[in-house]
Amino acid sequence: CRHPGCHNDAGWADLDHVLPHADGGQTACENLCCLCRRHHRLKTHAPGWRFTMTPDGVLTVTTPSGVTRTTRPPGLADPTGPAWTDGPAWPDGSASPEAEQEPAPF
Repeated sequence: CRHPGCHNDAGWADLDHVLPHADGGQTACENLCCLCRRHHRLKTHAPGWRFTMTPDGVLTVTTPSGVTRTTRPPGLADPTGPAWTDGPAWPDGSASPEAEQEPAPF
């Protein structure tokens, strides 16, 4: 699941249109991301949540209160440093300090 902080496997996720198909969103890689059922329903039915994605796959989620988190597809490095760390970040396989912190609750 691409939702920040979610660890559900993509094998158990729904392929979701970031910009809804009914609103003109294309069924194309640039507009699709994997969300677990819980976060897919949150995005689709909960008021005030905003999901946007750049052409290179950087997903930004904004809560109704204005908290913003981003995730990047596997293998896409952030040149300014990780906005969200999810797993080992060092060459020796050890976790970075950010990976050991609990994510902000959504």
